[in-house]
Parts: sequence; C-alpha cells; structure tokens
Amino acid sequence: MRRLRKTDNNRIAKACGAVIVNRPHQLQQSDVGTGAGIFEVKTIGDEFFAFIVHCKEPKACTVLFRGPSKDQFNEVERNLQDAMSVARNILKNPKLGPAGGATQLTVSATLKQKSSSVEGIEKWPYEAAAIAFERIPRTVAPNCGVNVIRTMTALQGKHANGEKSWLGIDGSTGVITGVKEKKIGGYLFGLLLLLSFISFAISIFKFVG
Repeated sequence: MRRLRKTDNNRIAKACGAVIVNRPHQLQQSDVGTGAGIFEVKTIGDEFFAFIVHCKEPKACTVLFRGPSKDQFNEVERNLQDAMSVARNILKNPKLGPAGGATQLTVSATLKQKSSSVEGIEKWPYEAAAIAFERIPRTVAPNCGVNVIRTMTALQGKHANGEKSWLGIDGSTGVITGVKEKKIGGYLFGLLLLLSFISFAISIFKFVG
C-alpha cells in the first residue's frame, strides 16, 4: 500500500505489532511488524478494501458498515458505539447493580434522609440531587405504558425506609418487582462517576455558601 491515512496507519501498526518511524534510517528490525497473517484486497460494491486478517495478538480491528441509507448507517453506528461503551465500562469496573430504577431510587431516598438532617440552604443540593436521580425510573415507567404517578408513589414508599432496595420496574411488563430475582441488572460505572460529581458539587456549594 502506497498511501494511508494516519488513523489507518496507526491501526495497521497495532494489528501487526509494528512501530511507526518517521524516517527510513531510523527503522530497526524490532520495528517491523511480523504479527500480520493474510493481506489481501477485496472489492465490495465499487470500492476496494485492504484486509489484514489472522493477526497474532492484534491491538486493533475494523468494523465495516454498509447500508441502504445514511440514516440507517448512522443508527447502526450509534448502537454499536453504545454497546462497545457498555462493554468497556464493565471491563473497567466489573460491578452490576439492580436496574429498573431500583439503584437510583435507593440513592434518592438516602439523599432525602440526609437532607432532613441538614438545616438551611445546605440541604438544597441534597434535595436537588435526590430529584435528579428519580429521572431514570420516571423515564422507565411511561416506556412500559404504566401510570407514572402511581408507580413512582408506590416505589418511593417502598424505598423510603431503605429496606426495599431491590425493588424496581420490570421494563417488559411495567410491574414493580424484585429485580434481583428477575436478574435485571445494570453496570454501576456511570452511577459511581455521577455520585463522585454530585459529592464534589455539594462540597463546592457548601464552600461557596
């Protein structure tokens, strides 16, 4: 291949274990990638594509999308990106928690209890964060076709004492159920990151106030 984009050059180097050098006289034997398997050029539609397959311990790969319209192509690309982000988060922090809004409502109930023990304007961040965490179950409920007010009232009452932390909304039926028994889980990486942001925001609010 004579010409490559910089991004493609980096991917090929990772796939075959090569090291990119800027000048020919800097090239050493250890820089040459020997992990590539088969190199071939194929025609898909009216375009030519270079394939490097059967690599030893590749550090990069390419996913090729083809579709009838640009809108469908973009939708598939977004779905794949979301799926890869979920897989990455689970690999970085392999912890799962109850889904269906159960985790968010537990955190919301805890923040409400905390706000009741704080006086003055310092309780405002806790109350605002508690309301924000209820957004997830409030979004799940109408997607299931159930009454949002009745469902949220029932869930909030069950989570108020902190003893029903496994209760959430079944996304298929809209029924309040024990998500642990139903094995309905979600990754906690995003929630833990959000909690750290909220903790930082509350500390800043107290400092400014």
